[in-house]
Amino acid sequence: MSSYWNGNYIFGQYSSENWGHESVPSGIPDSNEQEEVVSSIQGKQNSPFLDLNKHPPVDETAPVDDSYPASGYGGDGGYGGDGGYGGHGGYGGDGGYGGDGGYGGDRGYGGDGGYGGDGGYGGDRGYGGDGGYGGDGGYGGDGGYGGYGGYGGYGGYGGDGDHQQFISPGTPYVHQNNSDVGGYGGYGGYGRYGSEAPPILDSLYLKKTVFNSLDELKKRIQEIANADGFVIVTRRSKKIGGRTGRVWLECDRGGEHQSTATLRKAGSKKTGCPFYLLAVRNHPYETWEIKDGTIEHNHELCEDLSAHAFVRRFTPSEMKLIEQLTAQNMEPRKIFQTIRKQDPDRFHVQKDVQNVVAKIRAEQRQGLTPMQSLENVLMKNDFIYEIREEPGTEIVTEIFFLHRDSRVLWRAFPHVMMIDATYKTNIYNMPFIQIVGMTPTNKSFIIAHAVVSKERGDNFVWVLERVKAMLDECMEPRVILTDRDLALMGACAKVFPDASRLLCRWHIQQNVMKHCKGAFTDDDWNKFLSFWGSLIESPSIPIYDYHLRNMRKRLVECKRSRVFKYVYDNWLKDYKEMFVFAWTDKRRNFGNRTTNRVESQHANLKRYVEDRSSLDRIVGCVRDIVETQFGEIRKTFRESIEKTMKHHKHPMFQHLLGKVSHKALDLLHGEAIRRLDVLERFNSSCGCQMWHSCGLPCACRIEKYMREGNNY
Repeated sequence: MSSYWNGNYIFGQYSSENWGHESVPSGIPDSNEQEEVVSSIQGKQNSPFLDLNKHPPVDETAPVDDSYPASGYGGDGGYGGDGGYGGHGGYGGDGGYGGDGGYGGDRGYGGDGGYGGDGGYGGDRGYGGDGGYGGDGGYGGDGGYGGYGGYGGYGGYGGDGDHQQFISPGTPYVHQNNSDVGGYGGYGGYGRYGSEAPPILDSLYLKKTVFNSLDELKKRIQEIANADGFVIVTRRSKKIGGRTGRVWLECDRGGEHQSTATLRKAGSKKTGCPFYLLAVRNHPYETWEIKDGTIEHNHELCEDLSAHAFVRRFTPSEMKLIEQLTAQNMEPRKIFQTIRKQDPDRFHVQKDVQNVVAKIRAEQRQGLTPMQSLENVLMKNDFIYEIREEPGTEIVTEIFFLHRDSRVLWRAFPHVMMIDATYKTNIYNMPFIQIVGMTPTNKSFIIAHAVVSKERGDNFVWVLERVKAMLDECMEPRVILTDRDLALMGACAKVFPDASRLLCRWHIQQNVMKHCKGAFTDDDWNKFLSFWGSLIESPSIPIYDYHLRNMRKRLVECKRSRVFKYVYDNWLKDYKEMFVFAWTDKRRNFGNRTTNRVESQHANLKRYVEDRSSLDRIVGCVRDIVETQFGEIRKTFRESIEKTMKHHKHPMFQHLLGKVSHKALDLLHGEAIRRLDVLERFNSSCGCQMWHSCGLPCACRIEKYMREGNNY
């Protein structure tokens, strides 16, 4: 029961509740409205209770008395108005209960201000009269209840405060300026009694315009509001006959902030702004109009609306695009840039996209724990995986996984394995290990991934044992390339004892630069790098010894012996066999001297994922990368079989075309050219690097075959 009726004398009885609360009425029931507003009000026994669901005929000849005395039930100021409860004449006033006209008299049911107010309930102003249902103060006080045309009348919910009446839909209202009577009573029936009358509805917002739909109305009102510097939001709506019949629109700064008492610091834009508009569906025309409102604000209007979340909402088409790009593992910042390019005039900020992406991913997890979500993704995407837990607990410490396509490639091409770890890829800040191989077509492929709690020897052993198990008794790798991580190097020696272990030349170069560059000027540093490069690339041990003596002599002469001491003690003394060409090129490394292939895969992965992503998201990105790689590798093999390059049309290669990769033929072609350009001119040795590192005929062997007439 609405608080507007509390403690009042209604239909001959007093309510048992207290009067005086101000609140917002729930709306105006129409003839087909499901909610019966007066259902809890009881009339006099044996008194005829008017059927509020029927629309009585309008008495167009009813007189309009502008000087009607300000008395009676709710007289000169409305219900509780200037004359208080009962007005100047007290209860019953000029005609008492049914006074000046009595029950249905000159002012209808309730006399001069009775129940139904200035026009009476069914009286002089027809059904609901000029004061509407509740009239000058009636149901809901100064705000009235029932609009210009009363209960269900043309003016809808809320009057202007003047004595105004709509005879029927489409008929202009009769405007009588009578401040004593007060008319329908102000601000849309908000229960304000004794209030001043607001201005006539002449604002652009309240202009009598008919809209074909509620969406069209909202769009137009929003455009006007945005141009004025504020945002319109829907406060509430009311269904009539099972469909939306009334919608209250307000400024987004209306209402008061409700604290939720959380630990998170939060503010509010709410200022209790009084601005509101009432949109009403016209039955049976199915059109919409603004019937009432207050167009005042209690705050400064804004020049930049980007701080208002409502105007930054995404359209359905934008939401669909975000979902599609998120499914493709595109970063939120790139999604934001894509949307921004499509519509530069929108107010979106990058944080809006991040919030939507986070919501999409949370929905995809379906309430699962991070570990459950990870296993769910691994199983759905055809991964082979294994998890290790801390003994005696359920704490996961290591995770190993590889795609089935990767397993196919690993078993086919296990000759070279490169290992490196990257960081800041997952939310747990755990080292993320990538293991990479290569194909005869010179393409890199991902063998496996692992997440470990710490870079310790036993963890590396566990990972490498999983990698070895995936070979399923196929040949083991000939060469393993790593950086100088002693724990990893020891694990490789334990799991793959027959493999040659090489160190990444690039990592060594970075360490030398870090510790030695400060001892040189820029020119001297470049000279040192030239000596250092010649030393590393020495094709034979005698040449290495020569370059070593030469570099030492130069450094001692320029008083930089500490530089020599660092490079010799830390790298050359114990590890020269792992990175100097005189030793590494005698191993079947297929031209790999660095872990750059792994670094490239690190960079590729980080193009897909953000820093500190969840593990299930990382696995999804790995799946996309592996599937893309697998398709590209198949393409290179098919091209090597079906396509013949012009520079491969050599009698020497005729039995190899379509049987070996283009990369192998390119290497052979290079050695054949070197035979002519170098060996004949300088009568020198080729060094046989191609034979030892790749298993292909080197320049001197090609020369021998050609000289002896052997056709291979």
